[in-house]
Amino acid sequence: MWFNSLKQKIDYIKKYATIMNGYPTLGNVYFVFNSSNTYYSQFSKLANLTYEDWTSPIQTSLTTAISQCTSGRNDIIALDGNSSHALAAWEALTKSRINFIGMDGWWRLVQQWAKIVSTDWAWDAYVMKNTWTRNSFRNIKFIQQDTDAAALTVFQEWWEWTVFENCSFTFWVVDNLWGTTTYEFVAWSDSATYRECLFGTETLLTSDARTVFLIDQVTASQEFKSNILKDCNFLISSSSATASLVKVAANTDVLFTNLFDNCNFMASVDSAWWAALTNACTSAASLVKWTINFKNPWVFNCTNFSASDSTAFKVAAPAASNNAFESVTPA
Repeated sequence: MWFNSLKQKIDYIKKYATIMNGYPTLGNVYFVFNSSNTYYSQFSKLANLTYEDWTSPIQTSLTTAISQCTSGRNDIIALDGNSSHALAAWEALTKSRINFIGMDGWWRLVQQWAKIVSTDWAWDAYVMKNTWTRNSFRNIKFIQQDTDAAALTVFQEWWEWTVFENCSFTFWVVDNLWGTTTYEFVAWSDSATYRECLFGTETLLTSDARTVFLIDQVTASQEFKSNILKDCNFLISSSSATASLVKVAANTDVLFTNLFDNCNFMASVDSAWWAALTNACTSAASLVKWTINFKNPWVFNCTNFSASDSTAFKVAAPAASNNAFESVTPA
């Protein structure tokens, strides 16, 4: 879409943000620019002159923008689509109904150019952790680039009713990819929506039996439950065949019914050092509370879909055997 003026662009962003949330936006819209962006000063001046009713609409820091938001108000943080938005320390999001939107065009499945990035040697255990309700993240790439030994995850999802859409979660450094407790995503989400997201990367080599997407009951009585993951991609490059793309840490970590709908599970094997995986997905045996269902999973370069027994995972696909758990590729 072409814009004849910055005012038209601002109007479009406000309209788009409203549509994306499905109801009129009641909160403020905060634009986060990298201060080195050549359009920052012009955009800031125009926005402040045109929309006096906005509260501090322009920020050069994601942390500052988050601090300006009011929990429960449906505030929107629009991230400049040509910037890396660095966090000086990990961000534990403790407010509800905050909507993060990367402004790098729409509907990207990979290489979103609005990036939320950790800072090297800041002891970032994670880039961001969501600890409250009804927050949403759209069109953003989350990147862990801290080389400290504690920097073991990219995103930790610890709460309810979150939306992730067209987001990527990846490491930029290999320093901790040799450890079995390193994960791109740790999830105990409750009733979350994951749509067209990418977990992992094929550009960095994993050298141990680690997992990309870990399902783990972090807090007692807060299991991974009632979630839907639709059209998502899970990707790894590993020299170890015992790495996995999705793992349930313990047999009590899942509650009710969870659905992986039409997701792809891929191991990259484009060099002699990178191995096919024995199992795409793994689980502690015999989930005692309920199941994880996989509808039409597509599996690449994995010998089996899962070695877990059928009480852990349920698979529905034209060419799949629920008992044998062979590599699943729907006909």
